[in-house]
Amino acid sequence: MRILTWNCRGAAKPAFMSSFRRLVQIHSPEICFLYETRLSGRGLGRVLRRFEVDWETYVVESQGLSGGIVALWKRGVATVDVFHNCSQQVLMIISEPNVAPWVLCGVYASTAYRTRRALWDELTHLIAQGFPTAIVGDFNCILEGSEKRGGRAFTDSMDRREFRDFLSRNGLVDLGFSGPQFTWCNNQAGRARVWERLDRAIASTDWLTRFPSYRVSHLPRIASDHCPLLISTVSGSSHQSPFRFEKVWLSLPQSWDIVRGAWSLPVRGDAMQRVSRKLELTKRRLRR
Repeated sequence: MRILTWNCRGAAKPAFMSSFRRLVQIHSPEICFLYETRLSGRGLGRVLRRFEVDWETYVVESQGLSGGIVALWKRGVATVDVFHNCSQQVLMIISEPNVAPWVLCGVYASTAYRTRRALWDELTHLIAQGFPTAIVGDFNCILEGSEKRGGRAFTDSMDRREFRDFLSRNGLVDLGFSGPQFTWCNNQAGRARVWERLDRAIASTDWLTRFPSYRVSHLPRIASDHCPLLISTVSGSSHQSPFRFEKVWLSLPQSWDIVRGAWSLPVRGDAMQRVSRKLELTKRRLRR
C-alpha cells in the first residue's frame, strides 16, 4: 500500500489540483492525507467535486483559513473505517485481504504546543488499544538540531521534549526517510531562510514487524512550502522470502561495514526498542 501525506497549504489555490493529480499519476497512492486545506462550506464542496470519482473522502473542515484535513482512499483497494477524528487528526482502521487490521493516523498538529498536548494524549490512548499503528503527517515540531537549518540556533524547548517523551513513552519509532533532508522551508531569502523536518512517519514496533520492508520518501516540493511524503508498505502476505543469515557474510568485509553502519545510527526509545530497531535496520541493509 502507498500512502501520500502532504501539507498543501490551501486546496483552493489554482496550482493545487493539477499538482495533486500529478502526484497521484506518478506515485499511485491508495490513501492520501491533505493538510491545511483551508476549506469549509461551499468552497470545500467545490473542491471535493473536482476529485476523481474513484476516491472516497473524509473531511475535517478548517476553522476559517486555519487547518483542515481531507483524507482520500481508492475504492475497492482496502476496507477503510474512519472511527475517530478531531481538528488535528483523522484515524482509520485499514483492512486488506489476508492482512490483519491495522491503524493509520493522519496528523496535522497545531502550531501551539499546548494544543499539541491534547493530540499526544489522544494518540497515547489510541496506541494503548494494541493495534499495529502508523502515524503520518505534519507534526509541526522537530526533535533535534539536525532537523533544522538556518534561523535561530536550536534549543531543547519544552515542546520538543514533550514530543520526544510522547514517542519514547509509547514505544514509537521514527521511520526515517530517503530524499531531501528537510520537509519545510519558509521561502525567505538569505540568512532569513529556515529549513526544518516538520513532516514525518512514525510507527509502533508491531507495525514494523508487520511491514518490515516499508519505505518513506520525501518528494520534491510542489505548490507548497512543505514537501509531500510517500509511505510504502509491503504486507506480511508478500512473496518476499523470510530473512536468513548467511554464514558467508562473516567472511565478507563489506558485511561487517553494513552491520557497523546500522548499529551506529542514532535510534530513540528505551533499550529494547533501540535494539529491535537496529536489528531491523541491519536486516534491511543486508537484504540489499
